[in-house]
Amino acid sequence: MLNASILPHNISLCGSKNRSRMLEVLVSQFRAAFVGIEYEVDMQTRIVNAQAFHIGGLRFVRLYGGLAFHPLVSEDALVFTLLHETGHHRARGRRFAGDPELACDCRADKWAVDAGARALRRCTGRSMNLPAALDSLDEAVASINAGATAPRRRLRSLDCWAGFWPTRKSRLRIGNAPVPTGPCYHSR
Repeated sequence: MLNASILPHNISLCGSKNRSRMLEVLVSQFRAAFVGIEYEVDMQTRIVNAQAFHIGGLRFVRLYGGLAFHPLVSEDALVFTLLHETGHHRARGRRFAGDPELACDCRADKWAVDAGARALRRCTGRSMNLPAALDSLDEAVASINAGATAPRRRLRSLDCWAGFWPTRKSRLRIGNAPVPTGPCYHSR
């Protein structure tokens, strides 16, 4: 979702029991709301990312430890992230060219803030504050970039606005994301 990074060692993970319990509740709520998708938290890694994938006929959403336990990532940001990744499985329309089983980032974002958020609220009562989620993710991205010891590689030109976090965030914030057409050629 955020162009996976390893959390710099100068940032300590939030290992509190409250954080672990909150993640357990979130995973449980998502399993109840979106039957047929397996949700998991990889607590053994400092990767700051989440991923939707499938193996055979099974669908998965994995939240990596560097994002799940990042001290600047709020509960709203985790809800948005899980909705976005679920959107890769549930959204209709444009697909990744490299994996036509998964919707592209732009469709996953649209599904997350529309149908996904409504379904989650209807099934579990959980809502999400989108501006707070985006602000939290911004802070986390800034902390990773500030703590990087090696220069970040430059992003190549992308065919889709959703491949670059600042653009995605601005489209989500103002709610005017265009409806994409055709296959999505960028990598995740």
